[in-house]
Amino acid sequence: MPDIALPPCLHDLETLARGPGLVLARCGYRPEAFAGDAFARTGIPLPPGLERAVAKRRLEYLAGRVCARAALGLATGLDAVPAIGDDRAPRWPAGAVGAITHSHGEAAALTGDARQWRGLGLDRERWLAPARAARLRDELLTPAERDTLTGLSEDALARRVTLTFSVKESLFKALYPLTGRRFYFQDAALEGDRIRLLTDLSPDWRAGHGLRFDVEEDATGLLSWILVPA
Repeated sequence: MPDIALPPCLHDLETLARGPGLVLARCGYRPEAFAGDAFARTGIPLPPGLERAVAKRRLEYLAGRVCARAALGLATGLDAVPAIGDDRAPRWPAGAVGAITHSHGEAAALTGDARQWRGLGLDRERWLAPARAARLRDELLTPAERDTLTGLSEDALARRVTLTFSVKESLFKALYPLTGRRFYFQDAALEGDRIRLLTDLSPDWRAGHGLRFDVEEDATGLLSWILVPA
């Protein structure tokens, strides 16, 4: 990764090894400090169409790509920035896989060597407020998942709904590049520390297939990730 000085709208870039050939990079971003020269200062190209986006969306893209480049350099030795596909998903360079997330001033990217990892999912979420979690519960959770909420306090329920939402987002990011098929919140369910598909996505990914997920929590929210070994 080139040694660059971050523009004022980005801060606290750090990288963490998460496994063999696997690196997480994360940073903070400040929409109020975003300026038009931020892309040039970081050497990140602004993709066609994004120049018309609001400043917040451009900064989210920039922060995610800065993290992706940092993680790619350490995980694979590549000095590269993932392009953006027609479906708006990142297009990772040959030999690499990854996922990007951003939420409320925080961005992160998880990247890996494709010889060791088939797919990666990553999602950062702020804790949902109890009232919003209650409104979203039926949309995000399957009936079986909702049964596990019985007896929980409002705060505990909100945390469980946030966790479920984040892990399902991570699952989508991990499997969509492998299957080319979109799926939705009712198409998978959390069971302990695993998430299980409830629908067929491809010959390799059928209903019943489960993957382990990991979660890192803090006072403001959580980061979830899913690894698909090669």
